[in-house]
This record gives sequence, structure tokens and C-alpha cells, in this order.
Amino acid sequence: MWLLAGVCGALCSPCLECDLARHYGECLCFPLLPGSTLALRVGAREKYKIRGTLCEDWMAVHCCWPFVVCQVARELKRRATTQIYEINTAPTAKDTLV
Repeated sequence: MWLLAGVCGALCSPCLECDLARHYGECLCFPLLPGSTLALRVGAREKYKIRGTLCEDWMAVHCCWPFVVCQVARELKRRATTQIYEINTAPTAKDTLV
């Protein structure tokens, strides 16, 4: 599947973006909406705790859109194979010092 996505990304970024939308559980028409690529990039950055800012995401999407689509696809592929998990727990009452 990812090989097909890589070929589609190299030849047709909109096809790869549709595949990314499907991966996120969105409608295949999602990439047709204004700002959808920015939403996908920010969503991936937030989900995987990747450093960056909304301004940097906006600049990347609007200056080099095809590369951003490929970058998000590559990051999702990498994260899917490495299974990186982050566990955050809130302290309980017995964890605090009295």
C-alpha cells in the first residue's frame, strides 16, 4: 500500500493526499477543502508530538505543498513501523507528598 502511495506522491500529490485523508479516516473529498493539507500536517505533528509551530506548518504548506504531502506520508509510514508510544499520567492522591 505504501509503495503505491509513494509512487502516487511522486507522480500525483493529490492522489497521495487522498490516501492520507483515508488513513486519517476522512472522506476522500477532504483534500478538496481549503486548508485540508494544513490540517493533515498539524494533525500529524500533534499526534506524534513533533516539534514545530502552526506558522511553520502554514509556510511549508503554502510554499511547497507537494513536498509537505510527501513529508506527512513519509512520517506516517515511519511512525507506523516503529510503533512509538508516549504515556502521560496524572499524579494521583497517593503519589503526592503529604
